[in-house]
Amino acid sequence: MKPGTTWAKARGALLLGAWGALAVGCATASPPVSKIVNGQVVVARAIGPDAYEHVARALLFEEEQRWEEAAQELRRALSFDDQSPETRAQLADVLVQLGQLDEAADEVERSLAIEPTVVGYSAAAHLAEARRDGKALERYRQAATLALGDGDPEAIEATHLSLANAQLAALDLPGAHATIRALATAAPDSVRARVEVGALAWAEGSVDEAEGALKEALTLEPEQIDARLMLAALQVATGRPLDAKATFRDALERAEDSAEVAEMYLKWLSTSGDQATANEEADRLTPDVIDENTIDTIVRIERAAGRPDRAKAAAERALGRGVDAAHVALLIGGALADAKDYKGAAARFLKVSKGDPDFIESRLRAAEVLRRAGGASQLSQAERALDDAMAVATAEAAAPPAPAATSPKPGVAPKAPDEATAGRPRDWISDLIVARALLDEKRGDPTRALRGLDLALQKSPDDPRFLLVRAAIDERHGEWRAAVTMASKILVADPRNVEALNFVGFVAADHGGDLKTAIRQLQVAMVLDPGAGGIVDSLGWAYLRIGDMPRAAEFLTEGDRLEPGDPEILSHLGELYSLQKQTDRAVATYRKALEHDPEERVARDIQTRLRALEPASAAGR
Repeated sequence: MKPGTTWAKARGALLLGAWGALAVGCATASPPVSKIVNGQVVVARAIGPDAYEHVARALLFEEEQRWEEAAQELRRALSFDDQSPETRAQLADVLVQLGQLDEAADEVERSLAIEPTVVGYSAAAHLAEARRDGKALERYRQAATLALGDGDPEAIEATHLSLANAQLAALDLPGAHATIRALATAAPDSVRARVEVGALAWAEGSVDEAEGALKEALTLEPEQIDARLMLAALQVATGRPLDAKATFRDALERAEDSAEVAEMYLKWLSTSGDQATANEEADRLTPDVIDENTIDTIVRIERAAGRPDRAKAAAERALGRGVDAAHVALLIGGALADAKDYKGAAARFLKVSKGDPDFIESRLRAAEVLRRAGGASQLSQAERALDDAMAVATAEAAAPPAPAATSPKPGVAPKAPDEATAGRPRDWISDLIVARALLDEKRGDPTRALRGLDLALQKSPDDPRFLLVRAAIDERHGEWRAAVTMASKILVADPRNVEALNFVGFVAADHGGDLKTAIRQLQVAMVLDPGAGGIVDSLGWAYLRIGDMPRAAEFLTEGDRLEPGDPEILSHLGELYSLQKQTDRAVATYRKALEHDPEERVARDIQTRLRALEPASAAGR
């Protein structure tokens, strides 16, 4: 059920929040401007110099999400050029961000009355999504149709991606697939179209189409790392490890040995049993010098390669070379947790002293490993760690905020968010509330756990993390319908939330809910996070529950290859083999799952199934 390893970066379809190019503007005051794009004549509009300055400054504010200031600049631009449909559409988009939907609707109406434009229809779609009035899909279709007529390749790609994204939000996977295929035809050079076709086709079980699309993307743009990583995941899932290794090595080389790509590759090698190659690659990728600039990378690589002892040793050497002791404690504790030395990990985390910037994080991580260790004394120690962390976090939250960033003078770029908030402590309270709820549940008091989350939801009713954790606790304690209802609240606000889609789809499938809807939800989750073994497994489980054995076997096997050794995925494979009357194979798979330290609930379920199957296996039936 868990999403699992992310093989490709987030690829959510492009939403047109602004109209992109600055060379647009007045429909009456300025003459049209013609330009040649890919051999076609495209007509745009010129903005007067007085309006242009304000539009340009508004775009800078939008990049920094300073919506009020962006709106002010756009209103100033309209005072010089009030007949620009594109500027009104841009203002409408900013007003949507501010939650001023009635005023945004007025600007959309005025924009489209002046002249229907791609950005006008796109702004109308964004407004419809914010209002949840069911009109977004039609508006996106209008934008895509107009973009095709205009012949601007960038607008064609952007509008088709937005339309497909809206279709995914509506769980219309075939419609999204058709839209992206149309984009691929209309824009033969669109790499993005091929990558999206790859994700869509894979989720529908068309692995040949998916692989062909990804290879086309790489032919068009060999440096496209996302496409290469998705191709590697597809090759892993379809049982071609040698091809996957070659693709991964290409990705590593082109990404200049990115630590993120290296982690994905090394984790797969190690968990799939190819430790020799994992060791070889880790030795090659690990920096030779240990210091404050390299130690994080070294520890990440060693842990990903399944070598926690080496990660711990490297961190200890870093301590002798002047690296901050609290930071080293976090690194060593993480390595010990990988080795399942939970008590040792907790001891390291608890070495971080009060007053250190890493104190709250150290207590959160100590509480987590102590909860995993179990035992009354460990759970009491976890509670004290959270109490200490909450006291500090509450004090930090009550401290006076840092001075707000001043607005820039005209013509001066605003400060970046990290500059404006430098030195401001992180708000850890949400993390601590979640950690407390999980600890209460572990201690056998789910009522207290839910009460704490409900108090948090009174203040933040739409917080997706609180909603999802509460739903998970409900489900684990037999209230699966309440769990689905709770997690579905996330999807009302964010229908593309991958974790919520996976959770709702899996729980509904697991407990006999609406299986057809569950399958669509899980397919969309897989499109949004292709190659995540937990999601692939969830989809396979839904197919198993609906009785589609061929598709169940396909996706469950793929999930196991993507997340080798995951006990819950192995338990689902065991159920598949049992239903296929492969009793010996089912028993062997269940036993293998128990070797991988499953959660208590999963372990109990496996043991129940084994007790039912072992007599038949022993009798040779």
